[in-house]
Parts: sequence; structure tokens; C-alpha cells
Amino acid sequence: MAFKIINQFLKQLILMRMDISFRVGLCIKVWRFIFFRSGNYSQGYLGIILIIFLINTTVGCSQKPGVASQPRQQFYQDITKNYLPDSKVSLQGATFIRADRTPGSDLIWFISTPGKGAKIKTLLNRGTRGIGRNGEASKVQRITESIRFLAKGDISSNGVDDLVLIVPPKKKGSAKVLFNNGKGYFYSKVEFELPFVCKGVDRVDLIDLDQDGDVDFLFTGREVLDGNGKTKKKQGQVLINNGRGQFKDETFLLWPDLPSGVIATSIADYNQDGTLDVFLVYDNAQNRLLINNGVGKFLDKTESFLPKIIDQSTHADWADFDLDGDNDLLVTNKMIEESFQSYSGETAYFLENIGSGRFVKKSNKIFPARSLLRVYLLDANGTGIPDVIILSEKGLLYLVGKGKWDFSVETKKRFPQTNPMSEMSFGDINGDGFLDLLAITAKNNHPKLWLNRVR
Repeated sequence: MAFKIINQFLKQLILMRMDISFRVGLCIKVWRFIFFRSGNYSQGYLGIILIIFLINTTVGCSQKPGVASQPRQQFYQDITKNYLPDSKVSLQGATFIRADRTPGSDLIWFISTPGKGAKIKTLLNRGTRGIGRNGEASKVQRITESIRFLAKGDISSNGVDDLVLIVPPKKKGSAKVLFNNGKGYFYSKVEFELPFVCKGVDRVDLIDLDQDGDVDFLFTGREVLDGNGKTKKKQGQVLINNGRGQFKDETFLLWPDLPSGVIATSIADYNQDGTLDVFLVYDNAQNRLLINNGVGKFLDKTESFLPKIIDQSTHADWADFDLDGDNDLLVTNKMIEESFQSYSGETAYFLENIGSGRFVKKSNKIFPARSLLRVYLLDANGTGIPDVIILSEKGLLYLVGKGKWDFSVETKKRFPQTNPMSEMSFGDINGDGFLDLLAITAKNNHPKLWLNRVR
């Protein structure tokens, strides 16, 4: 078990470009988990080796020239025409993915036609030769169902990403799993059968809920229905991986009763116990916080851990904004009920973690007083301080983090295009350790590929 957990964390942490303090902190949590669960000193020493390895890996990455050496000169360069084979295609969704084992993030996108199924296109990264720009680096597959949502993750633990699709409800449920052959081709396994996934599910998160080192599934939706078409008390569905690639529906045991209206999730360790908790985003109600009890059972701590705020939320993301070692949240909204606004027209606010997963509202007038659609938090310039990208119907806003809730608006200086975007995905195209991004334009759903670099 210890070796399996260490192997999983090595893969995930190396692929994710975390700063050194975050890596070390997370490694210590892994070591505590391994040692205290087993009482085995040899496994504890393996945890120490893991920490040393990741520190060395991080130091090596930080010595690379580029963005981190000149953070003030960081900007995003539009490389769409030079790197993508088709920038005029209209997409329903797209994401960076580990499609094969060659360096650099690959891409996958899909196009659905009602009644005619969907087309999935995999674009393999070939470095300076672009992404999917020749026959060998581009693969197109068709499936009979239309795709409503696509998520990726290493389900089979073979070092590449598999796919989970949300599809129209059928007798076998509303989800489908496609496995990766290691070269970017996705297929169904005859011997694999997923438990029935309820009608009304809109999305899925692939995460390790029970801390056993493999990928579990958390399905959520705006209104999850039972077999009779009635709204379920448990607005979500939890499928646990048994470690052999088989999934069991443990919703009744692990998931609390919840009101309907969930439109998004933000998953992180909010109470610093080494397990993942879930922040649920509601489109017209109080957002909710579910705390993991350590083995995958979630307790609704909304009443005692979150301030009461009634709003029409659209998205949320987490980062350590005040650099105190725990995870805070930034929530975007279409609108906030006036009695819960800290200033007129407020549509975004922080939730400051004051310890053990308890949050208080923290407002900041740097956010525009208009309807906001999505928020993405990342360390774009290598300073170790969270930066913010916000999408709205009027365009993109980029805030460079200066530390402890302080930001500088630098949208025009650092972005090639600020027109409205519907969504973004992040990956490392050139292997420099910094996140590049793919954006989908709101007007025509065309892809835009932007490289993170310095002037």
C-alpha cells in the first residue's frame, strides 16, 4: 500500500507544477498518513525519501531560465496559428491531457451533434512541430452518444489519462468510461461496467476520495433524479475504486443529503487533515462545504463553517491568498442579494480560511461590479503567489498576485486578447514548468492557444 501511494503522489506532483513549500507540506501529510496508519518505520523512511526527491525536483525546475527569473516580464503569447491544425473549429469542450508518454501536454476536444453522436479529437504534442499538426499526431474518434461533459484522469494507473464522459441518460446510466491505450486512442473495455449513474448528472470529478492511491468518481448536477424522475435527497453520486479498476456506488454511505442546484465544485484540503474536502457551488442558494472525515465520508459543515451568503454563484477556485498555509476560496457570481453585499454591485468575494476549514467573507473592490462567469487561480509568473484570471461576458480580467490579498490589474499588458471567453484549460506545452492555456472564445467557440513566456 505504501509503495502504491508514493507512486501515485510522485506521478501527480511531478506533473503538477507546485511550488516547493506546497510540495513539502503535502509530502509531510503523505508521510504522516503512511506512518500513522501502518506504524511501520520503513514506510516512514520511504516518505522521507519522497520529500527529498520532490525538493530536489523542484529546485531543479526553479533553476530553469524563463518565467520565474523575470516575473515582471511574464505574458501570454498567442501561438494558435503556429501550433494548432485548425483554429476555426467550433468546440463544445476541450482540455489538456496526458494522451501519450512523450513530454509536453497534449490536447483533446469534442464536438457533439444532437441525434448524431460526437467526435473526439486527440492532438498530440510534438514540441516545436506543434500540437496535432500532422497525421500521426492527430486522432479522430466517433461515438454514438452526444457528449455533455468530459473529464480526464489516470483510472487504470498506467501513466496516461483515460476519459469519463457524461452522456444522455440510457438504461446503463448517464456516464461512459473510455480507456487510453497509451498512445492517445480511447476505447471501451468489454469487461468493464460502471454502476448506474443517475439522470441529471452534469459533471464528474476524478479524485482520490478515500486516500487509497487510486481514482474515484464524484458526480454532481443541477438536479439529480432517481429512477422515478423525482429529485434525490442526495444531490451527487460517489463511486469508489476498489483498487482493481472496479467501482462501487457508495453514495448512501459517504454522501450527505443536499438541496438541488449544484453547478460546480472546488475540491481541496480545507481543514488541513490531509484529505480532500468539497466546496459546492450553487446557482441561486447558499454555497455548501462538505468536510471529509478522513476515509471518504463527507459531512455537511455549511452552517458552522461558512458565512451565510445568498447569491447566484457561477464558479469557485482555491488558493492560499494570505500565504498562511491553508486554502482560501474565490467565488464568482452573477449577482449577490443586496443584504449580503459588502459594497454596491459586488459580484465576487474571497472566503478566508481562518483555520480548520472555517471561512469568513473577505471583500475586495478590485473585482468588477458586473456578472462574472468563471475564475481560475494559478501561479502564472513563478513568484509563489496566486494570480487570478476571471471571465465575464465583457471580457477577461487578469490580476497578478502581490501577496496577502493584494493584486495588480495587468490584463492588457500580459494577455494577447481580452475578448469574452467561455472556459479555459491549463497545461505545460513546452515543459518549462509553467502553465500555458487553451481558451475557448465565447462568440464562436473557436480555440485559442497561449504560451506562458517572458518578453
